[in-house]
Amino acid sequence: MEYRELKVNLPKELSDPFYELLDSLQCAGYYEILFDGEAPKEKDQGLIRDNTNIRIYLQTDEVEKELKILIFLKLFATNNSNSESRIIETRDYEEAYKEYYKPFPIGNKLWVIPTWEKKEPNTIALWEPAGGIPLFINPGVAFGTGHHETTKLILEHLDSLYAAGKFAFKSACDVGTGSGILSIGLAKFGVSKIFALDIDPNAVKAAWSNWTENEYPKGFQFSVEESGIENPKLTNVPYDLAIANITFAVLSQNIRHLAKINAPRIIFSGIITEKKDEFLSLLQSHLPGKLLYSKEWNEWWVLDWQKN
Repeated sequence: MEYRELKVNLPKELSDPFYELLDSLQCAGYYEILFDGEAPKEKDQGLIRDNTNIRIYLQTDEVEKELKILIFLKLFATNNSNSESRIIETRDYEEAYKEYYKPFPIGNKLWVIPTWEKKEPNTIALWEPAGGIPLFINPGVAFGTGHHETTKLILEHLDSLYAAGKFAFKSACDVGTGSGILSIGLAKFGVSKIFALDIDPNAVKAAWSNWTENEYPKGFQFSVEESGIENPKLTNVPYDLAIANITFAVLSQNIRHLAKINAPRIIFSGIITEKKDEFLSLLQSHLPGKLLYSKEWNEWWVLDWQKN
């Protein structure tokens, strides 16, 4: 089967609304390139900081979706974006991101390991001797490689709670699970019952597949559904913790559903600096409580909110 691959480069500040567009179009898949051999690099690291480089995959006959992407770039980034497209085979599409996805640490204990490298001696040597905690992930076309600031911010926060002996959560829900990486992180820290959901069917498949790639103590329960935030399992079932790595636009539009999530504590990410104060006001209005922790990285925030 053939796909149309779009290589898009646009300013970092436009990545949030651009991801919202891609989600609404229900593309076959997309992923962000953090280490791109074809793009200009910063000194020493090669991490792209000022621009976002994204690979997008469409069915070859989805011309209208491609036009909407190009119109977005034309309207909002006329002089500082570019795109190119080509036709590729399914095999190329499925393997493309592997060139850029290598093992990397997060926080004090966590290591994100591509599933295809989990048994490599050199990879095992990275985490096992130091007592690291491996998260075996194959993101496929789902959001959640672990590279994005929002994912790292949540995992680093969970890691710090665990290291400080403040991680006492036994049940959790993962709203907008993507590849399932955050759910797997929760499980590795001791959460024994996890319910995850995502509106993207590719994410649901990826989350379940990644769950099976990892090992947990007996008795752990994991379930994932294709669903939005209005899912009754978020309100009818009690949880110790909820996590939501979702954009401000989606969170604000669903604030009444968020208020009904049956968890006393919710960790949010996906909030950009210019929307942080507005989002905190929304939380105080609809989920009265207090902010326990916040941290910023490259204008993305993680917010740990305790409900009254």
